[in-house]
This record gives sequence, structure tokens and C-alpha cells, in this order.
Amino acid sequence: MVINGIGSSTGAGGLGGCSVNCAMDSLFETCRAANGGPAAERIPDGLRTSAPITTCRIGSRKMRASKVAVAILVVTNLCWLAFAQSRRIQSGSANTSTFQFFYETQLDPPVPELADVAGGTIADDNGLVHRFMLDHGRRVYFGYDALIEVLPEPYTYRITFKPLTMSSQAARRLLGDDASSWTPLPSADWGGPTVRTIRMAEVLALNLLTNNTTGQKIVDYITVQEPRKPINFANVNTPPREFFYAPGPPHDFRAEDAELRIRAPRITVNGKLDPSTADSKVDTAGVALWFYLPARGRFILSLMPHPELGFHNAGEIRGSTLKFTIGEDNFILSSGDQIAPGPGPFNLYVLHDAAWQPTYQYADVSAFMVGTADSPDMLIGK
Repeated sequence: MVINGIGSSTGAGGLGGCSVNCAMDSLFETCRAANGGPAAERIPDGLRTSAPITTCRIGSRKMRASKVAVAILVVTNLCWLAFAQSRRIQSGSANTSTFQFFYETQLDPPVPELADVAGGTIADDNGLVHRFMLDHGRRVYFGYDALIEVLPEPYTYRITFKPLTMSSQAARRLLGDDASSWTPLPSADWGGPTVRTIRMAEVLALNLLTNNTTGQKIVDYITVQEPRKPINFANVNTPPREFFYAPGPPHDFRAEDAELRIRAPRITVNGKLDPSTADSKVDTAGVALWFYLPARGRFILSLMPHPELGFHNAGEIRGSTLKFTIGEDNFILSSGDQIAPGPGPFNLYVLHDAAWQPTYQYADVSAFMVGTADSPDMLIGK
């Protein structure tokens, strides 16, 4: 049994674009309550956001033949189905001797943000992948099982989706000695196993949860590829393959699409390290990137001016360091990686809200926080 990616993640790196070899299964597009009734009646509060997220059903009880016939769509025909704005909150993979299962989890829309949600995979030698997500605050978990078979045609796989199962041993490793105090969210009801055949470079989209009030969704994008090769002298310096997916209709690249990235940031204020950032392991990227410092509020950072939103040219970005001035205070952020794309120095535009604090349930206002969005206007007033 191999457990991967238990820690929570807010995402990193850019998202790959559409291509003619990429496809997505739209059969899982419809999301309803697992028992056919209002999900909010079953899970009063759902996951921890500023509005409740409740369970949904993946697919429909009876699959219409017409929908099965068009389940796999090439990207040129599917992008209109996808979401306008989303944010990567988790990603990872499960490697076996015969295949590698990749997933990327996105929150659509990206605000309100999830808190204290982690996840990963457990894989065995029989081709069974347990994909799980954990809400530590409410002590609930959810997910699905994917039984993957390698078919005779090269790079072709059959995936059977089932409700999430977890052995007592795995439950103890993931949930601790008090695993019995955790509650599984109701399993998706497919009326039996849901089976898909997938080829390399094709992508399936699964709606895991939905917020009945706001329409916010948690969506898993998954794909299956050849197994990772054993490490040897020939490939020891070759980075492992990763999976990224970008929903939404394609468009020409624009300057405002450029992302900021920070990894393991450390922030000094007037030359002194802010202690809330001393052990930060954050690794995230987005067009609009923000961070919260206790007693100092939230700072939204952008490479674009956005004067209509109140941003000011407050500083600069040079390689893995950015600095800006707000009033009489000088802020310097040191990242473990290059912050902006391209080699040159760039102007940094900042919007400061000194009164902002996280408002979701159980929020720790004394903790350093980081988040991203696909555009700055999505953060205003949030």
C-alpha cells in the first residue's frame, strides 16, 4: 500500500492549455444530491468555507445511451462545457508497475477558499486507487475508488469508478488512532460501477462536491499514463512527469495571464522577519496572489496596474525577491523560486486592506496565509 500526497496544497505552477490530443469525459458533469434529495439536509455545514459545501452525486443513476455515445469529447468540442474561473487546490499521482494515475483538484470559483482540506491517493498492486480528501476541522472525508485495468491496445486503460473504501489500517494511518471519530460523507450513487475507457492524453472531469447555495464546485480532473520508470543513472536528473489541466475556452495569451509564484516565502517588515512566515512551506501561483499578515491585513499583488480596482505601483519584483512600501512600512518577500515569468525586473502593483481578516469558521487570525485567484477582481470584497 502506497499513500501519496496527504498534505494539503494550494497549487503551484501554470496550467497547461488545450490541445488536439487532450480530451475530457463530460458524463460526470451533472452534480446532484447522492440520495436524490437536497444535499443540505444531509450535511448541514459541509466543508469549511464561508458558505456550506455539500455532497453531490457523480453522474446519473441511469446513463442514457446518447450521453454514453458522446462521453469522450475532443478538446475542440469540450471547452465550452468547462468552467470560466477555477483554482488548483491539489494535485498528485499514484504510481504502480503498470500505470500512473494523475489528478488535479480545482475549486470553481476559487473564492471562498477552502480551509484545512488535505488529500491524496492510496494505491495497491491490483490496480485499485483510493482517491481521498480530508477536512481536518470537521473531521470528515470523501472521495472515490478507481480500479484501473491496462488494456491490450497500447496506452489504453479501463477505469471503474466506485464509492470510496478504506481499510482499517489505512484509516489509522490517515486519520490517526481516533479514526472512528471521523465521518465519511455519503458516497456517490451511480447505481452500480461506472466504467470508462481512456487513452493517454484524455482527461476525465469528476464533480466531487457542490455548494447548493453558491454553485461552487470541487472538481477532480484525472488522467492515466505510462508508469514512472525506475530511477537509474540515465534518468536520475530527469524530473518526474506532472499533470496540469486548464478548463475554460482557449484564448490568445495576454500580459494579464502572467502568473506570480511564491515558494516557501519569508517576509520581513522594516528589516525584521515576520515570525508567522518563519516556517512557511507554501508553494502556489496565480494571476492575482495575496498574503495575509497578522495585525497587518491582506496584500493583493499583481503584475498589472488595475487602477480601477485601487491598486498602486508600490514596489518591484527581481528574480526570487519582491519588495514594496505601504505608508512608512517596507516589506520584502523572499521566495524559494523565481516569482515572475521572464528575466527582467518588473513593477509590482499592490492593493492593501489593513482591516481584512479570514472569516471562515475556525480561522486562525494569528497565522500567515496565502491565496490566489484567476483575476484580481475576484478577490475584491471577499
